Amino acid sequence: MTSSLLRHHTQPFRTLSTLLSSSYQSVAPGLLSNRRRTRRHRIHKLHKTCSFIDINKTSDQFTRFSPDTNGAGNKTHDDICHLLHEIGSRVELVHTDNRRARRTSARSSERKSADFTSELSKAYLSLPDKQLQLLSDNNDKCKIIKLLISERYDINKDNIISTIDNVRSKSILGCNDIQKIRDVCTPQYESIFQYILDQAQNDLGVAFLVKLRRDVRDLIHYMKFVDKEVDKEIQQESKLKRLQTLERSIHALLTSLFRPGVLRLKRITFEETPAAIIEQIALREAVHPLQSLQELKARLGPGRRCFAFFHPALPSKPLVFVHVALLKEMPQCMNDIVSDDDDSERNATCATFYSITNTEPGLAGVDLGNHLIKSVVQVLQNEFHALDTFSTLSPLPKFKSWLEDKLTRYHEQIHNRQHSTENEKPNLFIDKDLLTEKEMQKLEELFSTKTPLLDLIQTLKSPTWYKDNRHLVKELKPILMNLAAYYLTQETYRGRPLCPVAKFHIRNGAEMYRLNYMADTSSKGLRNSCGIMINYHYALDDIEENRIQYEVNGDVVVKDGVKCWLNE
Repeated sequence: MTSSLLRHHTQPFRTLSTLLSSSYQSVAPGLLSNRRRTRRHRIHKLHKTCSFIDINKTSDQFTRFSPDTNGAGNKTHDDICHLLHEIGSRVELVHTDNRRARRTSARSSERKSADFTSELSKAYLSLPDKQLQLLSDNNDKCKIIKLLISERYDINKDNIISTIDNVRSKSILGCNDIQKIRDVCTPQYESIFQYILDQAQNDLGVAFLVKLRRDVRDLIHYMKFVDKEVDKEIQQESKLKRLQTLERSIHALLTSLFRPGVLRLKRITFEETPAAIIEQIALREAVHPLQSLQELKARLGPGRRCFAFFHPALPSKPLVFVHVALLKEMPQCMNDIVSDDDDSERNATCATFYSITNTEPGLAGVDLGNHLIKSVVQVLQNEFHALDTFSTLSPLPKFKSWLEDKLTRYHEQIHNRQHSTENEKPNLFIDKDLLTEKEMQKLEELFSTKTPLLDLIQTLKSPTWYKDNRHLVKELKPILMNLAAYYLTQETYRGRPLCPVAKFHIRNGAEMYRLNYMADTSSKGLRNSCGIMINYHYALDDIEENRIQYEVNGDVVVKDGVKCWLNE
């Protein structure tokens, strides 16, 4: 059986399902077992609905469209707004007088609430996605979102004032009065969302909210970082705050819907898992993109594990998944992960999480990864009793951009001081512990120029710099490792690590264990992390204590494998 490579930027892209089916076509039909015949049938059936994929594209660049049902794809913005108004009217009716609502519903021949909510959900899900630069007042999704934050469905300040005045006029404050104040202080769209969740058929309300939150987050990002017209500033600030309140409301609902007790943990295997799900796993991989079918099979084969969380409302969509390597010891580089070792599973004492990917932007901030790691640890402990070490091999995804910014600003500071005061010797870095005078001299010797910091930036931009000059790679090791250790342990935002991966693992109770030089020499590893990776260690006996100390005091456990690179 010959594996077909997914060519990188060279040949037309083929569907993963085509590659999977070609593997089975090479086997004589008479030799196929019943299971394989069923598997082949499922894969060939998938041809009719699969879209073409670029395995190297990120998840944000790719969207799978499900077929429209019941004419949902033909709904316009006005139709969706009409459905929203109808649902809002029903919610208002139920809240004002339940008995009246029941009588009205019994007498009328109107369609059921389930039809309205389901049709609204389907119609919104069928709207095409727009990139950030195309978001505008004329975009259908923007119109619907802005309708939600209008006075009709947001908090009505006049109602709040009149309700408070009525309550103040009473001598005794009763429970009903408190409830009235609470009701008027709650946006009506929260009741609408809950109504859609309760009434929509086939759990369409869940998919609707996930997609809506994704679009709201995109619109918030657009308004904060793209649409910066001065004359809109005051108006935009008010709209932005209302959007952020809307986003938080949806986030609270989704957090309760996607709680650990509801999520289902499943192992992903090449033989048993449906091809459509394997395709999503391959497509959505964000940490270490797949380059071939053979690599995908290796990640799902012996000595490796892949687990994913699923929700009953989205049974065919992996929400978050993790790749695990079963090894004899904690790995120091990606070669330790990808190397073939037939005995690695049988003799494994260390489980290493080397890739965790959240597939749904609408669930960002919903704590799925933390629960996934804890669940996987329990499963692995039950399967492999010899496992006593749980760790990660993680990148530093924003380290290089941070480093370039630091070095550029420091170079500008030196240049300005040299020209303003000729005899004044400039201080060291703005962050005095970042580089020592000895390290600065070392850089000047290595590059033999008066601008060693700019030369270092240019060197790191080359995708082959680690191959071109082995001596330079060796000499730069203590400097780059010091900068990486500083970035992880000293650079913070609001008392928390600046590195998003560090923040995730430390919040889950892990400790910074060891920095590894030239651990990932792939183009992405060099582009984002300068090839440096870190092991986070999950010491099971200390996880809860570490997590509490971090949440309460901001304390991070840093081991000698990271501390040793910091300048004293």
